[in-house]
Amino acid sequence: MEQASVRERVEHALRAIEASDLGAFWLVDGDRALARARELDHAREPGPLHGRAVAWKDCYDVAGLPTTGGAPWRADAPPAAHSAPAVRRFEAAGAVSLGKLAMHQLAGGMMGQTPGRPPCRNPHSRELVPGGSSSGSAVAVAAGLVDHAPGTDAGGSVRQPAAMCGVVGFKPTWGEVPLAGCMPYAPSFDTAGPIARSVHDVAAAYAVLACRPPADLGRRLAGLRVGMLTGFFADEVSDVQRGPVEAVARALGAEPLDIGWTRAHSAVMTAVFLAEPSSYVLAHDPEPAGAAYDAGWHDDIARARELPAIEYLHALARLERFRGECARRVGAVDVMLAPSSICAPVPIDGPDQTRRLNALTKPFNGLRWPALALPCGRDEGGLPLSLQVIGLPGRDDDVLRAGAAVEALLAG
Repeated sequence: MEQASVRERVEHALRAIEASDLGAFWLVDGDRALARARELDHAREPGPLHGRAVAWKDCYDVAGLPTTGGAPWRADAPPAAHSAPAVRRFEAAGAVSLGKLAMHQLAGGMMGQTPGRPPCRNPHSRELVPGGSSSGSAVAVAAGLVDHAPGTDAGGSVRQPAAMCGVVGFKPTWGEVPLAGCMPYAPSFDTAGPIARSVHDVAAAYAVLACRPPADLGRRLAGLRVGMLTGFFADEVSDVQRGPVEAVARALGAEPLDIGWTRAHSAVMTAVFLAEPSSYVLAHDPEPAGAAYDAGWHDDIARARELPAIEYLHALARLERFRGECARRVGAVDVMLAPSSICAPVPIDGPDQTRRLNALTKPFNGLRWPALALPCGRDEGGLPLSLQVIGLPGRDDDVLRAGAAVEALLAG
């Protein structure tokens, strides 16, 4: 059977986007996507992402399109003059950009919504959140609208929506992927990472984003020791969320491991999550007010105004100490397993549950460790379950290799 041309695949994707009512896209750039597809159909040397459809969380600059991030002061933003390095790298590898995706306002939460925008809905249950802040990214991938949708992750914003939508999301080691041309949230934690439907596709995307050779996924777990995180990462997790992860851990012969992270460690991150995002907002809108902002922003900015600078600086110093302490506890283990979530997705119209939804993902932002979220079955209601594969800084390829092994194990 003759393979469809890039143009035909892009036309199919654009029709699917137009028919979708999940609220994944904020802006579709169809004409330019089709022009790019026609170019790629005549390419002599196809790149590693040749003809793959990609769309961008609306915090990335894409030349010719506005970047809003859901910020009220950017509602009428002019088109960006230049694309972010991440965008340029993807397009140079042969991907076709289709437009801009929904996100939680200013990347500031797990509910995945922005005031004044249509709801972004979980494709497995329309009244539930898709996770955030890279909400449209995970929805677009899960619904088959695009092949790739790189997001950003400061507290779980790639992994949590991937988990809730049943796809794969990877947060690399902090600093491995450039964030130039991308609106910040909390620079001490911000990380760019890919979302796709398989570990193979995520690994290919990461190689492009980080300008590095692709991980050798064929090696799987060869030479790697696996640990199952206990303590904080098991104590408050429901049996439904924890069960499949423990089953994988048993199958892989993982040894129990407590790295010493506690609620108190997570609480230290709060000062950073208040100071850095709020300072960015206040630099552009000194008196943020009204319904144009999510209620959570009003609360956080009010608290940030009262936050002593010394508390913020102490938090940064303590987190640096935690990184050394937790790394020493890992010992000879190479990769670790943990649930992605403590609970199922919550209703869109319910109270903001960000601090609950990212409880198990944000520690690895504080530690700056690479972490991969991938599907591991479904609960009784048909909602996706997910586990994390985690590694030490710089061991991104080990995480991807182990993720491929877990994916193969689960596929049977």
